[in-house]
Amino acid sequence: MPTDSTPDGFTFERFDVTDAGSIATVFAAKEHRAGLYVLHFTDGSAHVGYADSVAARFAADLDTWTDIEAIDFTAGTSDQLVEVQELVSRLTRLRERPAESDAIGEAPSAKSALPKERAKRATLLDAAVGKARKQFWELSDHIAYPAIRSIVADYINSSIPDPANTTKYLWQIAALSDAPDQTGPRRLVTLTCGGFETLRIDEIMHDDDTIELDLRINTNVPRDRTDEQLEISNETVSAGRGPYRDERVWSWSIDLGALLEEDVDVDLGIDDDTFDDLAYGLNARLMRSGNSTGAATHNHDLAADLLAEAYRQLFETE
Repeated sequence: MPTDSTPDGFTFERFDVTDAGSIATVFAAKEHRAGLYVLHFTDGSAHVGYADSVAARFAADLDTWTDIEAIDFTAGTSDQLVEVQELVSRLTRLRERPAESDAIGEAPSAKSALPKERAKRATLLDAAVGKARKQFWELSDHIAYPAIRSIVADYINSSIPDPANTTKYLWQIAALSDAPDQTGPRRLVTLTCGGFETLRIDEIMHDDDTIELDLRINTNVPRDRTDEQLEISNETVSAGRGPYRDERVWSWSIDLGALLEEDVDVDLGIDDDTFDDLAYGLNARLMRSGNSTGAATHNHDLAADLLAEAYRQLFETE
């Protein structure tokens, strides 16, 4: 299919590869092998190349770049590469490959990628899958994930403007941390607006193997409150001025488990509507700044699941 972002005179087929670990099976089924390709990145730049096996080349490119979101393919020839590069450069900034990677392997044929025998098929456990997707699958298998999904979806409904259409570009969410601290809390979820962390959930393992989930939220600070008046401390909530140089925010630490217990009083020290107004005020201001930088680490699968839950919550209240 022609695409709006590829040059005139060439007909490219586009594949969304944001969460893909491989395009080999799809390319094998379509009998796509040698040709010209354009990689599109989350920052708007692109890379143009030619390969005798584009699927195998793409697998190597994933080791070089983590922010590929789409690939355009056409069965062109290597002598057309310069022409395509010049045309694409008029539309966007070209990104050069930092260095040639090691020799790439061979992509599978349709026969091996789509075997007739069911026992020979690739399953979710042994197929190449994008890192972010695996992180979401791991998070979704957590015993507390239903509670996490409910709380974060409610937060999205309460404090993010037009969440379905601003996701990825103005607010981002990540599942699990890339480099977990082996001695401290394990970060399960991080939500950022305008490049600033506004919500996170940490898992704390105690010596008796019990689990505590700590919900941390940053909000605006009421104009009439001093730093001393921001201090709140009780069995389920602690709050105070956030430890940030560039943003004066009210930072909250809430026992997530307590939020789910009907007989536990979670005392924020302010009413729920005021809390939601403060959270929304910070998020909207950060999103208006245009400084969102987390698109490359945004977890599409987690965001989609949270938005579906947020919709369900609103639908149930009607």
